[in-house]
Amino acid sequence: MRSFWMLAASLFFSLMAAFAKFGTDAFGAYELVFYRQLFATLVLYGFVVARGRTLRTPYLGSHFKRSILGTAALLIWFYAIAHLPLGTAMTLNYTNPLWMAAIAVVLALRRHDPLEWKLLLCVVLGFFGITLVLNPDVHSADFLPGLIGLSSGFLAALAQFQVRQMTELHEPEWRIVFYFSLTGTVASLVCHFLFEGPMTMLTLENGWPVLGMAVSGILAQLSMTRAWSGESILLTSSLQYAAIVFAAVFGWMFFDEPISLWAALGILIITVAGVGATLETRRKMRKSTGGEPHPAVPCRANPKKS
Repeated sequence: MRSFWMLAASLFFSLMAAFAKFGTDAFGAYELVFYRQLFATLVLYGFVVARGRTLRTPYLGSHFKRSILGTAALLIWFYAIAHLPLGTAMTLNYTNPLWMAAIAVVLALRRHDPLEWKLLLCVVLGFFGITLVLNPDVHSADFLPGLIGLSSGFLAALAQFQVRQMTELHEPEWRIVFYFSLTGTVASLVCHFLFEGPMTMLTLENGWPVLGMAVSGILAQLSMTRAWSGESILLTSSLQYAAIVFAAVFGWMFFDEPISLWAALGILIITVAGVGATLETRRKMRKSTGGEPHPAVPCRANPKKS
């Protein structure tokens, strides 16, 4: 049942993106990431102190890899939110199953293994859907931000793989999110001063999007981390596509962003391709292992529990 936490995570991520888009009128993209991550870091540190928990972990290297990948994906995603329609930015962020399928095809070609035609079809179909959503045009202002936004899905896929590995090692959700939030706080502050200039003063007038973004962001991270610790990876992967629908609806409701027929068709194609890539990947893993698919590294014997 933990897989169904992905529905909550999808809703909260969409709300976070909507609040962030409201905030782009007064704040830079990196500045918004800073406030979002700082809030999560302080809240989780307060939780650790209040509950007498510890931040010590034997898996610091895994936390570092997850945090760097996740922070890079988040920074790029917020850039896309600031420069693209909300539904488009969310769609590009959720292309991670397509990236994983593309990697599998490339590795098969390099090893001269038989080509996985079903995965290749999912990749081609998914990227066709992306072109419908982006409506690429060499003269379009959205084309370059769209290409940049595509990389957020690739980095998010790698980050989610690290999350899955750590939950298999019984790392608690709050510790995974804490180190990710701490890394993001430092990285986004550095990027803001390098590329955006001095900090913007928080006021009652401009502070509400920041607060809404921060609260929904930490709820989304905790929900997502719990979802990836569920038994059904396939169900978890499929449910995350609900975020694309939520974001498209929020974009239409709050930002007057029309959902064109081509964009709606593209979102549908990307969703079908992503679910299909996940189904085929899990089927191959189950066939090769003779049991339940298990993409993470094997757990150590008697792993340390928190």
